[in-house]
Amino acid sequence: MNALSCATLGDVLRFHARHRPDKPAFETAGGASVTFGQFNSRVNRLCSALGQWGLRKGDRVAVLSRNRLEYVEVFGVAKAGLVAVPLNWRLAEAELVKLLAHSAPQVLIVDEAYKEVAERLRSLLPDLRHFVLLGPEGAGREDVPGSEGSGWTGYEDLLRQAADDEPEALVAPGDALCLVYTSGTTGAPKGVTLTHRGLLDNCNASATDVMALTEDDYSLAVLPLFHVGGMWYHLFPCFAAGCTTLLMAEFEPGALLRELQARKVTNVHVVPTMINAMLNHPLAATADLSHLRLIFYAASSMPAELLRRAMQCFSRSGFVQSYGSTEAGMVTVLSVADHLRASKPAGEHLLSSCGRVLKERRVRIVDDAGTELGVGEIGAISSYCPGVMAGYWHDADATAKVLQDGWLDTGDLGYLDGEGYLYLVDRKNDMVVTGGENVYPSEVEACFYQDPAVLEAAVFGVADPRWVERVVAAVVLRPGFEADEQALMQRIRSHLAAYKCPKDIFFTTDLPKSGAGKVLRKELRKKYGASEL
Repeated sequence: MNALSCATLGDVLRFHARHRPDKPAFETAGGASVTFGQFNSRVNRLCSALGQWGLRKGDRVAVLSRNRLEYVEVFGVAKAGLVAVPLNWRLAEAELVKLLAHSAPQVLIVDEAYKEVAERLRSLLPDLRHFVLLGPEGAGREDVPGSEGSGWTGYEDLLRQAADDEPEALVAPGDALCLVYTSGTTGAPKGVTLTHRGLLDNCNASATDVMALTEDDYSLAVLPLFHVGGMWYHLFPCFAAGCTTLLMAEFEPGALLRELQARKVTNVHVVPTMINAMLNHPLAATADLSHLRLIFYAASSMPAELLRRAMQCFSRSGFVQSYGSTEAGMVTVLSVADHLRASKPAGEHLLSSCGRVLKERRVRIVDDAGTELGVGEIGAISSYCPGVMAGYWHDADATAKVLQDGWLDTGDLGYLDGEGYLYLVDRKNDMVVTGGENVYPSEVEACFYQDPAVLEAAVFGVADPRWVERVVAAVVLRPGFEADEQALMQRIRSHLAAYKCPKDIFFTTDLPKSGAGKVLRKELRKKYGASEL
């Protein structure tokens, strides 16, 4: 038996505490670390302290923080049957209030950087009973577990005064482990209920079939832990496999490249916008990344031209892509072997693919009536996965719309080729319908990335009195480069049908992105004169 065959997250923690108690589980760039044995003990103390406050199985514990050691411990409350609720620290206060009111946690654990924000939330959330502070300011507080005062409890004080006993709650694989809110890139965020069974199934698929992890790997986690890409695809698989993981609080391309080199990191998970930023940093050409055997990318489509550049720059690393979602879990993988095949002319088309279906999963492409489509036909991607969500939190109607008989409507459009490779065309809600014709933004964006002056590009639709929608683009130029709208438009017209070409190009210094690095097209639509479409 190994940790990847465990039934619950608590079983994983106990397994590592017995078999590798002195090995570092997590480290930070600032020098902090915790071993697997210490991690299990600290989680036990946290569960015990929350139990003293009256929390019982099924109660929620929210956390508002950037990546840090204690953040991972909060997920560990699942040992006691509690449900972790990671919050996006990028959200406005009004958005946080909505999520907290919806998830109704009894405890909010807050990084001291967000203490003032949390203070302003207190009066709006009378049912939120306990506030816990992370960081130096949270140490040495007088408040103690059980206190009913209006102040804060220091996180370390909370653990210090609690017992190191294993929780007594009976936790089953089908129980909720965490409640993760979608990024809201196409609408209001929804609370996705993820179970122990679902999380560990994805851990197993990721660690074995996707990244081939062993306990000798040294992993780096830079995506925010409030996002499924940070905790579902990378962090927990590495922990379950017995790896040591370096936690970075935020992404900065130079800092990431330096840590990859200095720590001799073997595997890292990034998103395409991060890869783009790394490629355009001076260190990319000189950093010694000979130990980096695997660059795992996911969360959004990778333009083929960008992938070509990345494979040339980081030629000693293998590349792996996975496609999935918060609701579905991991669905497909484009393996290292697939990327090597794609580096040759005969397999170049695979650069646009997100791979083939993983074992115990199924994918079908369907039309609006639910009829399965043939090879090469574009339709809605529907997936069947062991790790699928239990449902949207307190929203049976929304759950029923996307999840039927185990099949999930992913909200994405794509097609399958004759070899079973899946090609992601775009999000349904991002597709532009202009004059009755469908335009997929990713196809147009790929043309922009062929221009050496273009650093980033996002294509979207805005309201138009004649065409209903017209195609437009927001473009960020590389430092030191110049380009004009007409020249770029002419380049696009030489590659695409006229109806697909942008009618306007807006030059900007940056593109709005979610915490996971996804471009927020709805924000671009607002900025450039469109209502929500």
